[in-house]
This record gives sequence, C-alpha cells and structure tokens, in this order.
Amino acid sequence: MATTPRTEPAAAAPSGPSAEPLPDFAGVDVGSLAARTDHAVLGEVVARLLRHWPSADDAVAYYEDGA
Repeated sequence: MATTPRTEPAAAAPSGPSAEPLPDFAGVDVGSLAARTDHAVLGEVVARLLRHWPSADDAVAYYEDGA
C-alpha cells in the first residue's frame, strides 16, 4: 500500500510590532456610537463598555503595581 506524504503549510514567522502608531480614539463619543450603530457585535461591545465606564467622580488610577 502506497502512502501519500503529508504536506503542511509553512509556518509564518511571528510578526513584530508595527512601526505605525495606533490611531487616537480619545475623542470618540461612545454614547453617541451606541445610539447609532446597527452592527450587532459593535453594539454589544459598546453596551458592555458603557456598563463598566466609571463616572468622572468614580475614575481612579492606581500606581502601586507600577515599577
């Protein structure tokens, strides 16, 4: 009985970080985005984000774990 050799796709080399900077989305109004999106996945992500979004009075930064 003859066997056919298995061929596996060549493993791609791991990519490194891009030299291109990430876009700045700091000015995005997430509440407005939630009200006008009809995309099911984006709507769910925004809804969960807003549920966990602290108010300006509750926002806290902790630095004890920093270097």
